[in-house]
Amino acid sequence: MWGRSMIDVESYGLNALDCLRRADDEETAEDKNILLNVALAWLRLAQQTQDMGLPAMESEQTELAAIEPAEPDQDEVATQQ
Repeated sequence: MWGRSMIDVESYGLNALDCLRRADDEETAEDKNILLNVALAWLRLAQQTQDMGLPAMESEQTELAAIEPAEPDQDEVATQQ
């Protein structure tokens, strides 16, 4: 059981990193923000799993700790609608 959960924590962190990389390639603030929020959801899931007593990948926590989602530019969002 522990081994499977550890794999899940690592996978969640890797999924978050993938979302961050993809967000960096997005052209609009709205799309970037969506991917950053998905990354945060993966990180929260990893944290919840870790809080159940499982270690998380330290390198991912360090790399992602300073990331915050960008607020979408309201003018850009209005022009897309």
